[in-house]
Amino acid sequence: MHRIEAAHADHTPSRACYMQGCTSPDCELANYRYMCALRLDHSRGVHRLRDAAPAFEHLQRLLANDWTVRQISEASGVSMSTVRCVLNGKPLIRRDRAAAVLGIPIGPPPPDPDVVDSAGSVRRLRALACLGHTLDAIGAQTGVSRWRLGRIITGTRPTIDSATADKITQVYRHLSTFRSDNPHTIRRARNEGWHGPLAWDDIDNPDCKPETATGRERPGLARPDVDPRRVVHLAGEGLSAAQIAERLGCHKRTVVRARRKAEELAAAA
Repeated sequence: MHRIEAAHADHTPSRACYMQGCTSPDCELANYRYMCALRLDHSRGVHRLRDAAPAFEHLQRLLANDWTVRQISEASGVSMSTVRCVLNGKPLIRRDRAAAVLGIPIGPPPPDPDVVDSAGSVRRLRALACLGHTLDAIGAQTGVSRWRLGRIITGTRPTIDSATADKITQVYRHLSTFRSDNPHTIRRARNEGWHGPLAWDDIDNPDCKPETATGRERPGLARPDVDPRRVVHLAGEGLSAAQIAERLGCHKRTVVRARRKAEELAAAA
């Protein structure tokens, strides 16, 4: 699109004018301020509303193709109550929810998916939040909508389809190896009392309890002091984390922490 300078002497700077092609510095500044405010809102979990009419029309077409409200909710990650509200004439909808609904292809509904326990997926998303990884970043790599990930991370659903669980697991393997340090995400994780990757011995086991600071302070549960150099040496001999832990008389997670600390020291040298 070719942008042109506004020709009117009484020109009022605005983002709307900028979007129509104006290259006035004042309109560019108005657009810049709008985008800054929008990004700040998104980082805080605040989302703007849009006209629900396109989503309503799309939902009607899905229903005409024999979709149920439950299937629409599962495919989009949007709650059934929100879907029903739009179908009942609610005029506005959050932009991310509208995008999730509009992203469902028109056609026959898919067969009911295989489902698995959601505990592992919930813990993985929360652990990544402890490292500062946002749901937007996770969604970009998994292909799962931010809204759906937001529903999963609450832990209110006991099951999840296996395909989504596999996507979360695959991305978790990569993202759990480094920090992102988004302050709003880390603050939420801290306030919610979520646990990081190293707190879990078996993250998929619903009966597994996280290793917490409180637990380590109880008598007899103090974490042994392990020399990171010793861990690196044993790992170089081909020993696994479990084998190193057995030899040093510590927990496997302690070995993983020591190895990570050694890597950080080597990188800083």
